[in-house]
Amino acid sequence: MKVTAVVVRPSDRAVLMVQSGLPEVEQADGFWFPDVESVLRGLRDEHGIEAVVLTCLSEDPLTYLMLPSGEPPAGARWVHDHPVSSSALPSWTRPEWYGEAPQWIAERVKAAGPWTQVKSWGLSNVLRIPTADGDVYFKALSQASTEPDALPFLFANEPLFLQRAATDRPGAVPTPLAIDEERAWMLLPDLGTPLQDASDVAVWIDAVRNHARLQRSYVTEPERLLEYSCADRRLAVLDAELDRLLEPNSLTGQLDPEQQAQLPERAKQLREAITELAGIGVPETLLHGDLHPRNLAVRNGEVLAFDWTDAALAHPFLDLVTFMEESSPLSSDARVLDAYLSEWEEYAAISDLRRALTLAEELGSLHQTITYLHLVDHLTGPSKNSMSRGGSFWLKKLLTP
Repeated sequence: MKVTAVVVRPSDRAVLMVQSGLPEVEQADGFWFPDVESVLRGLRDEHGIEAVVLTCLSEDPLTYLMLPSGEPPAGARWVHDHPVSSSALPSWTRPEWYGEAPQWIAERVKAAGPWTQVKSWGLSNVLRIPTADGDVYFKALSQASTEPDALPFLFANEPLFLQRAATDRPGAVPTPLAIDEERAWMLLPDLGTPLQDASDVAVWIDAVRNHARLQRSYVTEPERLLEYSCADRRLAVLDAELDRLLEPNSLTGQLDPEQQAQLPERAKQLREAITELAGIGVPETLLHGDLHPRNLAVRNGEVLAFDWTDAALAHPFLDLVTFMEESSPLSSDARVLDAYLSEWEEYAAISDLRRALTLAEELGSLHQTITYLHLVDHLTGPSKNSMSRGGSFWLKKLLTP
C-alpha cells in the first residue's frame, strides 16, 4: 500500500514536496498505522527525508502529518498553500514536544546514537534510544481528559504502576529506568523478544505461572492496586457496566437489528455468569487487561509482561481471553492452561477452576467490550476508528455464547 507523508515546517506551516508531489513510500498490505518505524525508514531510504510522525491524518489513503528532523534533500521544495489540519489530542502532536522529550531522555541516559520513533498513535508514542548497554525505550502515554470522578482515559498510569510494582515485587514486572509520573513518561530497558515467537512450551508455562503468582501476590492487597492507579473492574463493577450495552452507544450502533435484539437476553446470561464466577471463590486481584503473546517478552529465559495501561483490580482469569489466540497455538495448549490453573488450586477444585475459566472467557469479552467503548469515547481520527473496530470485534464475540 502507498503511504503519504505530509511533512510540515513548524515555523510557517509550509509543506515539503518532492518532484512527484507529496512524498510516498510503500508498505506491505495489512500494515498497522501506529507502527511508524518502517514508514520513517522508507521515507529516509527512498527520499532522503528525515522526519518524525506527529499524527496519522487518514487511514484511507494512509497519510501522516510529520515534523522534519533534518535538512530536506536536494530537489525538494517547500510550498505554502497545502491545507493541513489535525484534531489529535496527545502532546506529541505538537512540534515542541520533540524538543522537550529528547531533552528529558538525554538527562537520564547517555545515547550512543540518534533515537528512532517506533510507534505513534492516539494512545502512546514510543522512541528507541541506543546506548552502550543496549537499547532503551521511551514511552509517553496519552492523558486525554475525562469527566471528574470518571475512569481515566488509560486505566493505569503505567509509569507509576510499574515503579511501585517493581519495588513491591522485584523481577516480576519491568523496572523503569526513570519515570515522570505527571507527564506519564518512562524509560524501560529492552525486554527481549515477544513470547509469540517462542516455540518451547516450557517458556509459555513459565510465563503463565509467573503471571498467576504475581496476581496471587496482590490477593490480600486489593486497595494497594487502586492506590497504584489500577482501575476498579471487579465483577460487581462489570455487572453495573452491562447497562451501557443496553443503551445506544457507538458500538451497539454497529450491530444489525437481529444482533441488537439479542442484547437483553445476553445481558441476563452474562449476569448469571458473573454470579456463578464469583461463587467459585477465586479472589479478585491484579489484571493486566491486554495480556496477549506480543505483550510478553522473553530475555535470558525470563518472561515479563509489559504495556500495563489497562491494569485493573478484577477477576484474574479475565486475562486469558486476550492471551489465547488462534495465531499462537501454544497460548491455548492444555499444558499451558493447566499450569495457570494449578496456581489457583488453594481456592477451588480443578474442575471448578476449569469452569471458572470457561465463564471468564465470556466475561473477558464483556470486559474488553466495555474497555474499548471507553477508549472510543476519548479518541479521534484513525485511532478512534481502530478502537471502534476492536470494540466491534469483542462485542460480536460477546454475542456468541
